[in-house]
Amino acid sequence: LDGSPVAAPCNFADIPRGKWYAAAVDWATASGVVSGVDATHFAPDATVTREQIAALLYRYAIYKGYDTTQTAALTFSDAAQVSAFAEQPLRWALGMGFVSGRGGGILAPLDGAKRAEVASIFMRFAGLYGKEIG
Repeated sequence: LDGSPVAAPCNFADIPRGKWYAAAVDWATASGVVSGVDATHFAPDATVTREQIAALLYRYAIYKGYDTTQTAALTFSDAAQVSAFAEQPLRWALGMGFVSGRGGGILAPLDGAKRAEVASIFMRFAGLYGKEIG
């Protein structure tokens, strides 16, 4: 959505220079859109969770200056599983309609995000903000 801006290299030990994703991680880290799994590791090969997707989009919306005040309650039976860092981003993503539960009253915040879910979430996000992905 932001093109290919250049940023200083990040300090994650597991992001080798020259990897196809290194420049994207550099920019996303410098802009505050992503953080590592700890101070020195990004875990580039780990599966992204549903709550992490919400946090990424929430931080990107803040980075862009978009309104992030619309929220919804976490009324799912598994709401206690939501990590502290993801509570506000998930409330926002639910309120905006970017994410929804998986049925049966569950949100599944710690489950891996399916490729179809990620595509749908990104399309809803981009559609709201007038961007075309692709």
